[in-house]
Amino acid sequence: MRVLLRNTDDAAGLHPLANWENSSGCCGPTGDEGLNRACCTCGAPVATFAADCFGPFELHLDPVRTYAFSQ
Repeated sequence: MRVLLRNTDDAAGLHPLANWENSSGCCGPTGDEGLNRACCTCGAPVATFAADCFGPFELHLDPVRTYAFSQ
């Protein structure tokens, strides 16, 4: 089960994979090609971002690669 974030500002520390891998779509990534966002610190793929014009605008964090913590 993946964690769904509808407000992508909650994961501002993520960036697209190199060469926009897994991010195809007409207006943005469709989210159906797998992980397409990486951690800014280590570069590991950790989330799938969907933001194309025909679908939802949401971010799914991979539970195997992410965990919650507070500062």
